[in-house]
Amino acid sequence: MQIKVEKKEGSQITFDIEVPKETVNQLFSKAFKKIVKDVEVPGFRKGRVPRKIFEQKYGKEPIEEEATKQLYALVYEKILKEENITPITYPRMEVLKLSEDEDALLKVEVVTKPEVKLGNYKGVKVKGNKIKVEEKEIKEQLERLQKINAEYPPLLENRPTQEGDWLALEMRPASGEIPYLRQDTESIWYKLGSDQLPPSFYRELLGAKIGDEKLIETTIPSDHPRRELAGKKIRLNVKVKDIRKERLPELNDEFAKKLNFENMQALKERIKKELESFKGKREEERIKAEIVEKIVKNSKVDIPPLLLEEETEEKLKNLEEELRKKGIDLESYLNQQKMSKESLEKILREQAEFELKTLFVLDKIAQEEKIEVSDEEIDKRLELVVQGEDKKNKAKLLKEELARRGRLGSLIQRMRNEKTIDFLYENAEVSPKPLVSSK
Repeated sequence: MQIKVEKKEGSQITFDIEVPKETVNQLFSKAFKKIVKDVEVPGFRKGRVPRKIFEQKYGKEPIEEEATKQLYALVYEKILKEENITPITYPRMEVLKLSEDEDALLKVEVVTKPEVKLGNYKGVKVKGNKIKVEEKEIKEQLERLQKINAEYPPLLENRPTQEGDWLALEMRPASGEIPYLRQDTESIWYKLGSDQLPPSFYRELLGAKIGDEKLIETTIPSDHPRRELAGKKIRLNVKVKDIRKERLPELNDEFAKKLNFENMQALKERIKKELESFKGKREEERIKAEIVEKIVKNSKVDIPPLLLEEETEEKLKNLEEELRKKGIDLESYLNQQKMSKESLEKILREQAEFELKTLFVLDKIAQEEKIEVSDEEIDKRLELVVQGEDKKNKAKLLKEELARRGRLGSLIQRMRNEKTIDFLYENAEVSPKPLVSSK
């Protein structure tokens, strides 16, 4: 087997390969023996059909397809062994010539890990923001707790509905209307005056009583997942089954005690600490992202064009899938955004390039600093994921399953990147350090 190597930009390598006809004939022979095992032809035992009869009945294509697969495997194994390379993507293989009794010609393109020239990654200067928790934020959280603990007692009389009432509604399409609801009849709770339902519901239901039934016309949202329904007008028969008035508890020491706090002041202090913790973590993540961005921009990585093309295509495919779930096609999305497909692809390519560069830079830093992920760290991470008792055994089984499906490496890589980013954060110069204060 003759192999001609051509190294291209961005750690991309092309191999022009010539396989001798003796090897080609062996591959065709093996391919036929593999295929014919399951073939049955009248007059012959299963797996004993002569090749000439097989080709008369099924043609040469099945044999050529199997021979091509075996040729790929043989050539790829030979390249990895003799050239001592570690590809980071699946190879692109093209058969230029493949026939029995002739030398085969192939072209194989692989992408290996690109060279990374790191800039300075220690002592990166980043400005931190002071953590502030204001009284209004504490008040908002108290009001949220107040609503969570609200009571909804039945009305003592069948009075007309008022704004703010909670209504139990039974809805069904009017006669002859398209089947818009998930079921023939759908029941929901609706706060009168909220934006939970279109304004037509508020207008028709304000002043209604329990047992009243209204014919309400509304428009199906334009982003409805069923595109044939989006934007259409429908009529619904809506019956008021129940009316409840929201009763909010008073925000006092008694309320705090029901939540297992000594008094209202203790509850406020806990809320403040939790907000400080949340904001502190968010600020830390912002700082980490800025540190990584600065390091990546100051490093040099020649991203392989083939890899960049694949990542860009994957991003576009993912976007189209997300849009499809919302009932929107790519063309409609581009019209909404007033953007051409070329402009979108340019944006996605830039995103892909930065993300790839970030991955290679973090990997290089991890190599330089000998940052690794231990088995114990992996086990602890998986124990956080599994539910119930006997977490250690469940985590072990999950680890084996991830390894079997080829996904354990991705988890290890993600954890290694997290450790590397933590290292960069610890070695950065953040000024001022995030401080906690309150107004």
